[in-house]
Amino acid sequence: MRMRSLSRMARLSAVPLGAARRLAWAGGLRAFGRLTDESALDLHERTADQLVEVLGGLRGGVLKFGQVLSVYEAVMPPKVSAVYRGRLAALQEAVRPEPAETVERVMRGDVGADWRDLFASFDTGVAAAASLGQVHRARWAADGRDVAVKIQYPDARDELLGDRDAVVFAMRMFTSLMAPRLDGRALAAELMDRLAEELDYAREAAAQRAFRAAYLDDPDLLVPDVLLHEGRVIVSEWIGGTPLARVIEAGDQPERDRAGLLLTRLMFSAIARCGMMHGDPHPGNFRLLGDGRLGVLDFGAVYRHEPGAPTPLERWMDVHLAALDPGAGMADALRRAGFLRPGVPADEARLRELFLRSGAPAFTDTFRFDGAYLRDALEGITASMPVGLSMAFPPGAVHAQRALGVGIGVLCQLEAEVPFQAEALRWLTKTRSVDSRSGPAAAAPDRPAAAPPDAE
Repeated sequence: MRMRSLSRMARLSAVPLGAARRLAWAGGLRAFGRLTDESALDLHERTADQLVEVLGGLRGGVLKFGQVLSVYEAVMPPKVSAVYRGRLAALQEAVRPEPAETVERVMRGDVGADWRDLFASFDTGVAAAASLGQVHRARWAADGRDVAVKIQYPDARDELLGDRDAVVFAMRMFTSLMAPRLDGRALAAELMDRLAEELDYAREAAAQRAFRAAYLDDPDLLVPDVLLHEGRVIVSEWIGGTPLARVIEAGDQPERDRAGLLLTRLMFSAIARCGMMHGDPHPGNFRLLGDGRLGVLDFGAVYRHEPGAPTPLERWMDVHLAALDPGAGMADALRRAGFLRPGVPADEARLRELFLRSGAPAFTDTFRFDGAYLRDALEGITASMPVGLSMAFPPGAVHAQRALGVGIGVLCQLEAEVPFQAEALRWLTKTRSVDSRSGPAAAAPDRPAAAPPDAE
């Protein structure tokens, strides 16, 4: 196990080390006046190709590293981000799947020797492969429905545990070179801590069923039904539609805006409706359906809110709204929200500037997300680094805060124009109402009338 972990770290480390060599070479060309736009882009193309080759082959936590980078490519300069966009998005599909013999072994061991009797047909070809498992398309024998059969890799747990140090090390190196505004180490450490929960398919199936019940017959969001869970296997309804990565790459503006609106609605409504929040909103987990709904997949990473306390999203919104009030004390607002420890000194002016920049989507009726906004928000954090170092996320809020950050990154990839403020206020008011009664267990509050899907 130790030797395999070291081997995986060596392969993963080749990516930032290769990038460092190419950037050093570019520095030499620049010093002699020979670095052209074409040669600079070629350097990034080779780095992106190496990233896909290494991460796609390693699976486990290292693929999650690539997925996070693919969401945050918007922080890179526009010409550079265009190079990375397609290649990094491909990581969500570029995993080497397990062969048919392994699928047979897992299905027999976890579902039973007669597992094939459950299906009218079963495609041994892989429909999708992710960091911890792969999906096969099949037809459910009981009623003829098309289904997705999600099977966890037999060695997923060992690979995940062996990946932790490698991912934290490599993300810290890579982001310092390619996106220095990101705290790569903290992001990777939190990511790996939460990934262990994704190995528990019983927990995932329960979360998916809760989301399914909360959004049943919803005109905007579709959660597939869970038909079977046994061990390392989950069988769900099949969802077609256009992958969000394809909308990001080639969708027209109405599609981008529609997807952005529904992603925002999911982020803010889920705690009010089922006491949870989708914790992994990268593009590979969403499909834009022909009827205008957003299909939502993969409930392995879920934030579960404890009733009786403000949600992380409420804390986030309250602090940003305080930044708009010149009479409000930012330090006091942060302490009430749990982001600033008692007794820690704070620069009120710099705090206000920080949250005014990052909170821009919450301050207007509609907001156009793009890379420029994300870069500006991260530059604000960098400029206020001494302030930022004095802040900390409240216990239990880190997972939800990361999910919100990744979701905003996807909105920037979509370049969607969204009524972000209205969605936030609409659903956070509902969340407070639910918590004041009895929390998520009763979380089927009267739903506000939802607007019909936009015409295509």
